[in-house]
Amino acid sequence: MLDFFRHHRGAFLKTLTILIGLSMFYYGVSQTAGTNEKQAQITDVAVTVFGKDYSMGDVQRAQRSLQFAQYYMQAYELPSMLMMLSSDGGMGRGGLSTLTNLFVARQLMEQLGIRPSDAEARAALEKLPALQNNGKFDISRAQMLEQNAGSMGFESADLLNIMKDTMGLQKLQDLIGKNYVASPLAAEKQYASSHHTIKGSKLTFETEVFKKAAAVTDDEIKKYYEEKKESYQSIEKRAVSYVLFENPKNLDKKPLEERQKVQNQQMERVNAFNKLTTTDKKTFAEAVLQTKEKVETVPAFAESEPPAALKAENKLLEFIFARSKDAKVAPEAIEGTNGWYVFDVTKIEEPKQQELAEVKDKIKDTLLDQKAAEARTKAVNDARTALTAGLKAGKKIDDLVKELKLTLTVLPDIDIANPPQDVPNGFLIAQTAAKTAAGGISNGVDYDKGTLLIYVSAKELRKRPDGADLRKSQADSLSQQERMSLFQAWFKKKHDEAKVVSKLGVS
Repeated sequence: MLDFFRHHRGAFLKTLTILIGLSMFYYGVSQTAGTNEKQAQITDVAVTVFGKDYSMGDVQRAQRSLQFAQYYMQAYELPSMLMMLSSDGGMGRGGLSTLTNLFVARQLMEQLGIRPSDAEARAALEKLPALQNNGKFDISRAQMLEQNAGSMGFESADLLNIMKDTMGLQKLQDLIGKNYVASPLAAEKQYASSHHTIKGSKLTFETEVFKKAAAVTDDEIKKYYEEKKESYQSIEKRAVSYVLFENPKNLDKKPLEERQKVQNQQMERVNAFNKLTTTDKKTFAEAVLQTKEKVETVPAFAESEPPAALKAENKLLEFIFARSKDAKVAPEAIEGTNGWYVFDVTKIEEPKQQELAEVKDKIKDTLLDQKAAEARTKAVNDARTALTAGLKAGKKIDDLVKELKLTLTVLPDIDIANPPQDVPNGFLIAQTAAKTAAGGISNGVDYDKGTLLIYVSAKELRKRPDGADLRKSQADSLSQQERMSLFQAWFKKKHDEAKVVSKLGVS
């Protein structure tokens, strides 16, 4: 089970933070919403499992132990396993089903006599990555962990109990599925599907070819314009004047005292200008006149096409185009990449309806793209239908493509597990060919320049030096997956037998 969760650790960690931590919120709301009842007490019964009552205090402590296991001990297996055993994936009602699973699991361990010893738990604890340094147990890290545990109200024994819960769950799964081995035939089929070599060819249908053959009339362009007229608006443009308080150059080469001096001089200028526009309510032009700062002017431009001097100033551009047209906002300093800016919008060119003549070429290109895509799709579907029928009738692929006036390009042999890097769209071709039977034609697969059809002439399972190791790894992985499925089914049945009664909204 440890290996299974290590392989899937990334997916679990994305949800564990959400999974743990909301329990008390949900419980508090369910007890008090819309009523005058008092808040739940720590001694109140929260969950009953196999007839045993667990108090709110027990639930809170279990919750904190899972948090501690995850964040401080980096012992992810326990919360991950408990989450996996929930029918809702552990996410229902803020992850409360995961906490319930912990109580069920503890009872099952007790019933089946699974009691990891302190020595076993200590040995497992010392092997946690969080307590390792250069591959060895680090006592200083262990002491730090104990200090963190103390801050959360835990003792050394509580750390051992977290490991006992983890080991107990592992032993429960071993008890149910340890001797299960995946069918050799199923393992071999999985190996073959993942590691065979494909021999084949491709048929390419490039969009550009169909685009050159397409034609668009003036009437079609006019009709499209009338239907989409409202979407053809010019882009808003704004002209600005601005003052740049440029960052001092070569600061890293200056002595500390000189560096601080020039930085202070820059900020004094910024603050002086800013005070005039914000505190003294001066206009931008009045502030410029009084401070004699250099003003840069930029003619109207679109936000997506800024002038060269402002291309790197994304934050400034956002402010320029976010400023309300009617708002009388006092110019204020904004920090950018090259220094501090104060700007004034001097002109706004509003979006306006574009005439047909202005967008005729754009519409023509859009319609050509549409017609090319439609023609390409039809050609692909027609070719696939004809090729599939011909192959079923016993015809040879070379004769068929000749009849259809298509071009068949032979592909290099492709290893499904390791597609060739030097073959254009090699990964896409391998992925598509893997789903296509030998002697068959694939479905159309789109790529950046058009659509491909793949003809698979043969699939070969070739000998390879690492074949035995790969087969074993494949069989082990399949066995682990099946063991997990068996354990999940068994645990669900036992969970039902536990007759969980919960005031936390989870059963």
